[in-house]
Amino acid sequence: MSFVRSKLNLAILTILSTTVCANETEINSLVNDDSIKLNTIVTNATEQQEVGKTVYTKDDLDKTPNSSKNINDYLKVNPNVQFGNNFRSGLQQGELSPAEISINGGLPYENKFLINGMSINNNINPVGATISNSNNELLGSSQTVAVNADLICNIKLLDSNVSAEYGEFTGGVVSAETCAPKTEEGKIHGNITYDYTTDSWSKINFPNPESQQEFETSNGEKNQPFFTKQGVSATLYGNLTDQLGFNAFGSFRHSLIPLKTNFIEPAELDQTRAASNYGVELFYTPSDKTSLKIGTQLFENKGEYFNATFLNSENTQISDSQSIYINLQNKLNAVRLEQQLNYQTQNSSREAEQDAYVWARSSTKNWNPNLSTQSYGNYGALSQEEKKLEYSIKALFEPIKFANSSHQLKVGAGYGHYEAYWERPEVSNNYYTTTIASKNIENLNCYASDGRRYDACDEGNSIDGQYLTQRFKYDAGQINVRQDRWHAYLEDSIYVNPFIQSSLGLRADYDSLTQNTNIAPRSSFVLKPFGNDQLFITAGWNRYYGLNAFANELQDQRGRLQTKFKRNSLSEGWELDPTYMPSFKSRSELDTPFSDESVFAFNTNIWNINTGLKYVKRENKDQLRQQQGNKSYNNSGKSEADILTFSLKNIKPLVFKKSVHHLSLNADMTDINRNFDSYESNYYTGTSQIYYDGKLINAEDKPTDNFNTPWTVRLDWNIGFNNIPLNINHSLSYRAGTPGMKKTLSTSKTEFVYELDGMKYDTYTAYKTKNALNWDMRTTYTIPSSKNTQTIFGLTINNVLNRKNEYFSSNTSAVTPTPSPEIGRQFIADVTFKF
Repeated sequence: MSFVRSKLNLAILTILSTTVCANETEINSLVNDDSIKLNTIVTNATEQQEVGKTVYTKDDLDKTPNSSKNINDYLKVNPNVQFGNNFRSGLQQGELSPAEISINGGLPYENKFLINGMSINNNINPVGATISNSNNELLGSSQTVAVNADLICNIKLLDSNVSAEYGEFTGGVVSAETCAPKTEEGKIHGNITYDYTTDSWSKINFPNPESQQEFETSNGEKNQPFFTKQGVSATLYGNLTDQLGFNAFGSFRHSLIPLKTNFIEPAELDQTRAASNYGVELFYTPSDKTSLKIGTQLFENKGEYFNATFLNSENTQISDSQSIYINLQNKLNAVRLEQQLNYQTQNSSREAEQDAYVWARSSTKNWNPNLSTQSYGNYGALSQEEKKLEYSIKALFEPIKFANSSHQLKVGAGYGHYEAYWERPEVSNNYYTTTIASKNIENLNCYASDGRRYDACDEGNSIDGQYLTQRFKYDAGQINVRQDRWHAYLEDSIYVNPFIQSSLGLRADYDSLTQNTNIAPRSSFVLKPFGNDQLFITAGWNRYYGLNAFANELQDQRGRLQTKFKRNSLSEGWELDPTYMPSFKSRSELDTPFSDESVFAFNTNIWNINTGLKYVKRENKDQLRQQQGNKSYNNSGKSEADILTFSLKNIKPLVFKKSVHHLSLNADMTDINRNFDSYESNYYTGTSQIYYDGKLINAEDKPTDNFNTPWTVRLDWNIGFNNIPLNINHSLSYRAGTPGMKKTLSTSKTEFVYELDGMKYDTYTAYKTKNALNWDMRTTYTIPSSKNTQTIFGLTINNVLNRKNEYFSSNTSAVTPTPSPEIGRQFIADVTFKF
């Protein structure tokens, strides 16, 4: 694929090139014209530096290369965050869903994602199906919806030493907020942004010609050789009076993904993906002691999918989050009180053909000439919903002097009521196993004597009539789960002179499903030998309790709705297959997963340089996974993570001639051991011990399949100019190859086993992908359009060097693993108009 000439990309490149070369005096006079003044939203005040807490401002978000416009993508600069193997996949560039992330070794669904204090976690099926036409599952990911980061003013990442205020996670917390107006009274401001990219603006460097041909002739949703992705977002904000302000926002992103078919009558089916975000917030401040915020949000993802080997396989999947929230803050004599009330619904659904058929190819069932079986239909409609009603209260007291120390207490509590259900509204059947009528009778008659037509029967012609003799029946039904949760916490921030600071907290959580009351201590200690921030040493010991996802509850009865039937002839009719045992998942008495954390860090602020060295150890226990031999869950999952990170950045901008520079260097070394991949992972079904890389080990100690890059070095370099409104950001990363394993033949070259003392063991050898270098760049140029308006042109270039980077989508047991290509050089253009 090559970069093609079009009106849009030529306009972008022409403007960038001509403006850079423009007369410096003219540009300088435009930029310094006092008549051009735009009111901006103040994103956040300067916060005290804390180990384990990182805040990304609106300015950071605007400068960082982000090809997907989602919140997670910005976290790629953080050394405590790892992305899945397929984060930069070149095969599915048309998707809009957020990337899955791991924070300090946790799995994606073990993180907590908040927008304006409300969770967007998918608690019903955060793992979900990997294909759209799954018989019993909807597509799923850790987040219910994709939120457009253009609408966000700051993102706060809490990866370690997390306050007792936060619970229900064992990975980390990602908290994002929309913007509060800080403008003059009676003035309305806003902005509109449009972004665009397409497959012709993106290169892919395939590992071999065969994989390239397979991709370019793809007829499946997993490979997307053609796509067009674009979006528009807008915000409108202002203070109507000195007491009343508002913020309204909206965005719509769309992706068109054509899909070829191999039918006799070839068709090009247009897959689509869409993501919509809308919201309104009102800010009322009657006095300097009281503030009220009321907001409503609607986030929705929608996708149209096809299975290119199934005729009439079209299905539409929708997920949304609808919410309303009220936040009230009061400053009393000695305490600042904050209360929040949330009501939220999260829904997912699929609309599709109710029945699926797998026929033998015949004179009437012949739409796919490349296959001996001819498939038709889908697995019917599904839906799921979670309703939430939450209330929380927090009190922050004025510091209390005691002896030589100062104590600031924070006390909080909350209650939540949750209802969830999974539903199949109509009966669905999956018919298969063909009996060709010509082998038994001629001129097959698909009608009974009473005129009723037999199901799954086709007359064909006199020699190839057929009927299907086996079917799975999925009964209509609804499964409901209710849960009540409460929490309370107490935290004391202690200051002893200027040399010692500490935070001691205790959090209690209870949920009605497990009926567990979990007590989580939190602590951090900071030593400042010089009484200032020139050097401070931090240590922390913390426990975090997770949340048993509703998926574990809703699976209880789902398998009971599935039965199997067979028939020997049309006239005998369907009979229940007594040999079939329904595969349902039962929930045993489960403990709540938890993680014990140790943190040690050294930070310095000397000579305009901030340096940080941090070590985090996580021991995750009682994690959920399936039991061996059946489909029930237990707490046998466990993992350990050791993460060493180093950071280096300049505190104030570095000035060189007429340019200003911000540099940030981050590196990590990560070692993760996990005996499962997710709560849906089956146990290893091979030998209990395996011969791996020259030694015998327990099978559960095999390399972690994902989120386990051993080391990564990241460099972020932002350049601004004093005399021209140009900004350039370079984001570079160099990461180690991901470890994995592959089956290998024994010395006899006939079996994939190793024999020792009469015992045979599955045998594997270690392998890893190549080290990968990525250089992403974003540049913006601002043109004052008129008084109080600006037009900003932006261009993002991913993989500037067009490096041939690869990843393995699965590292479990492939005999000859085939690498998949990451994106090559890719262009994304955007333009923003501010007023």
